[in-house]
Amino acid sequence: MENRQNNGNTNPAPSELGYLVVRISTALGSIPLENATVHIRGNTADSSGVLYSLLSDRDGLTKKVALPAPPRALSGSPGSVAPFSTWNIDVSKEGYVPVFFQNVPVYSQVVSVQPAVLVPRTERFEREEIYNESTQPTL
Repeated sequence: MENRQNNGNTNPAPSELGYLVVRISTALGSIPLENATVHIRGNTADSSGVLYSLLSDRDGLTKKVALPAPPRALSGSPGSVAPFSTWNIDVSKEGYVPVFFQNVPVYSQVVSVQPAVLVPRTERFEREEIYNESTQPTL
């Protein structure tokens, strides 16, 4: 299932494309989860709408989606413009605690794989988990 709605990129100069795959699993990453729902969104109030709605396959993987990213050449020189775009990802499946990833980086011409490990919903685990990926990557 894919539903592309609007361009949610929030970073400067999105003139090229990067790619994103989300890998959903449970049991500390050892068991893939099929039919988990994944929403990919922009990361500002102006672009927080859902860009892609996806379902994971039997291997726990979403299909590869293209997302705008700044030019690859920016990664070779220091400067104030980040050489990647950032995206927010929501992952959920009935019976599991949902997880939210903020500021997931996507680089031009690179396939980024975002792991999402879901925990079964129990009395101990009921609230969603939020992970902020905003730590600047070392280039």
